[in-house]
Amino acid sequence: MIMEKQPERPSWPRDIRRLLWMQGVMNASHFMTIPLLALYMSTHLHFGAAALASVMSANLLCAQALPLAAGAIADRFGSHRVIPLGLLLRGLGFLGFSCFDGVSAWIGFAVLAGSGVAFYEGGVYGLFGRQPKDCHSALFASNNQMLNAGAAVGPIIGGLAGQADIRMAFGVSAVLFIGLSAVAYRSKFGSSVRFKSQPVMSSLKLAATHAGLWRLIVVSLPWFFLFPQLYVTFPMYAGQLAGPHAASSIYVVNGVVGLAFLILAKRWMTKVNPASLATWAYLGAGVTFASLAVLRGIEWFLLFIVAYTVVETILLPTLEGMTASLAADGSQGTFFGLMSAAGALSGTAGYYAGSWLIVNRTPVETWSTLGSVGILGFVASLLLLRRPDPRMAAG
Repeated sequence: MIMEKQPERPSWPRDIRRLLWMQGVMNASHFMTIPLLALYMSTHLHFGAAALASVMSANLLCAQALPLAAGAIADRFGSHRVIPLGLLLRGLGFLGFSCFDGVSAWIGFAVLAGSGVAFYEGGVYGLFGRQPKDCHSALFASNNQMLNAGAAVGPIIGGLAGQADIRMAFGVSAVLFIGLSAVAYRSKFGSSVRFKSQPVMSSLKLAATHAGLWRLIVVSLPWFFLFPQLYVTFPMYAGQLAGPHAASSIYVVNGVVGLAFLILAKRWMTKVNPASLATWAYLGAGVTFASLAVLRGIEWFLLFIVAYTVVETILLPTLEGMTASLAADGSQGTFFGLMSAAGALSGTAGYYAGSWLIVNRTPVETWSTLGSVGILGFVASLLLLRRPDPRMAAG
């Protein structure tokens, strides 16, 4: 059977194309410092496991809980108002990391940086969600591709800056975020995209009463638990295996492999049923994490990062695409916000559990526990995701 050739990608508005490029630059700035954050708190500031997890969780809670409000605000007033604000707050948060040493100060600046993530992503994903539903898979795959490009470049720049002084990396990242905020303010991303303005309470009610969204949220919770390990467990374990500079290599591998995989597999991902993608990605996560219980050494850990990156590169855009496909017209930012807010609780648990496991338990216990969470996601996907409709797999 001869299949009709599909275009490589839809013709998106200029704002969307420019915003995709900004996603790459933004993530490069983000990953300049994130590989160094947990390790810096542990080895230089001598924060204990509870203090380290508190800083990371404060950032996560604000980054993932506040999008519920930020998304609703973006739905009401437009994404172009919240995107520059989010970037500015992130810049100020990283500037604080470069200037202060105390736990309380770091928690405060983590709140500031996390709030910036919330406003930025509330605007960006609300704008992405307003694009035609038939291009969501391609759009979120392209978004993930640009994020991976930034994740590949950022750690290299941050590592070079960190060799002189880690605080310099924080400062450079802060300057980049503040500069991007000025660019976004002048560009007014999304101001030319026509959208249906939705009252805040109406958007919240639509999202909160959507059964399909709640099923998808339950399926997503194991991934929200596992994903924070990229920022805590992974760099700390790499540091244990091969010293502090090994942490940056994790993110270089993560970014390069994710970018290469998407270049090769993006068209395939847009054609496969999203529910099937999520289910098998979770199985891969469970097996991959559990494998580290028996495979030791930095070379095996870097191979694990390759496998983890493939899982991440499949699962993240798949969950985002399903969320966008479920979202009611005019309430896209709120739907993403509710997904993010629910995930914040699981992510916080992931930060605390990962920090405690890597500091207090053996590698066998640590990675077996995390592997079991991946298997839980596999079972949840089998039970809760519907497969007949490839575009509304969770609905």
